[in-house]
Amino acid sequence: MPWQGSFRWRVFIVTMATVGLAMGAVLWVGGQQALSNARQRLDERLCMEGRRLADPGGVAAGRERWERLGPDIAQKLQLHGAHELRMRVRTADGSVALQSPGPWPEGGGVAEADAVLGPADPRGACTLSRLQVDGSSWHLARVHGRNQLAELAADPAALSRELRGDLLQALARVAPLALLLAALCAWLLSGMTVRPLLRLQASMRRIRPQALDERLPTAREDREFRALIDTYNTMLDRLEASFHQASRFSADAAHELRTPLTILQGKLEQAIRRTEGRAVQEELGEVLEEVARLATITRRLLMLSQADAGQLPVRADTLDLSDMLQDLMADAPLLDDEVPLHSSIQAGLQVRGDAALLRQVFNNLLSNALRHGTRPGWVRVRAAALEQGVEVVFSNHAPPLDAIQRSQFFQRFFRADAARSRQVDGTGLGLSLVREIVRAHGGEAQLLPSAEDEVHLRVWLPR
Repeated sequence: MPWQGSFRWRVFIVTMATVGLAMGAVLWVGGQQALSNARQRLDERLCMEGRRLADPGGVAAGRERWERLGPDIAQKLQLHGAHELRMRVRTADGSVALQSPGPWPEGGGVAEADAVLGPADPRGACTLSRLQVDGSSWHLARVHGRNQLAELAADPAALSRELRGDLLQALARVAPLALLLAALCAWLLSGMTVRPLLRLQASMRRIRPQALDERLPTAREDREFRALIDTYNTMLDRLEASFHQASRFSADAAHELRTPLTILQGKLEQAIRRTEGRAVQEELGEVLEEVARLATITRRLLMLSQADAGQLPVRADTLDLSDMLQDLMADAPLLDDEVPLHSSIQAGLQVRGDAALLRQVFNNLLSNALRHGTRPGWVRVRAAALEQGVEVVFSNHAPPLDAIQRSQFFQRFFRADAARSRQVDGTGLGLSLVREIVRAHGGEAQLLPSAEDEVHLRVWLPR
């Protein structure tokens, strides 16, 4: 799932959750406030109508017909009908001058203390109470006129339901658009949050030994990210200085060793020719082999240091890779005539590159497959054209290699079998040099997944 382990998705989800909770809180508080305002307006209208009823003239007019008076007051109170209204008017002697149909709860229980609404009114003081009628809390207004007591009670349940319905209807219309805008803003906000981190990530991916001088600018960055970017740039400064120092040391050491090793090799060859004793010649021959091995290591170290510094000299000539591989396969029996060789090389494969370096790459891979494979074993070479390049795969049967050994395959001085490192010729630098030469040509060398007792090395070169 894309959101698992993603900082941007976490920011987006947290932002959306926060917006949703804030929207819910605003709607709830707004609904409660609207409901409170509606109830307050109902109380005010109850007092207004109660004062009209407490006026003897108003009562006299109201005695004519309840059927006309009830719906009229219900409409003014914004009720759904006269059934949500109770009305009673008493005279000074306690007799009932007017009473609406339906039960009137005598001593129905006051839910809260009587409260006087507003300033004193010459038409009579209005007190508000709550009555319990059939399990519902009704609003009651009592107005004490000069000669009469008017009581009006209204059921606000329908009013509350209507208000909630209006809020839900408004929510259904507004919420999708609000959530869409919130999602868009949250996604843009999360993108702005991770943009500096993505730039830092892209810069880290571009780090190569030949491109350690790249730095991230901090001019337009927020101050919260400047410290991180400054730390990264400082780390690159130290890394670049250390790398150049190590590269210079390797190149200088390899360069300085080449001349004395060449002189020593020549002196040993002369000594072998001048010496007549068989035993002495054998000992000098063994020393000469070690000197030649050391010279090979020095030469490869020099090439690796040049590759690290991006200074490996590569000629760009048009080469027929098919002919080069066919020539190597023809010479392979000279290295080992006991291992079966199989090849599938497409004709006419052409690349741009240095013939000597690429021949060294493929010769190294083929000789490694022959030397380090099991007996009798097998070696296969496959070359084919791809859409944007040429692929060459060297495969051989080998002793079992675990995941750790495979992960270290291209490391310098790595030997898969340490016990055989002196019996089998090699320096542990061949595969490292192969990868650097291929990269210098714009390609890539990699170890393909395979069974534990097989090795498949792939070289890809651009056309």
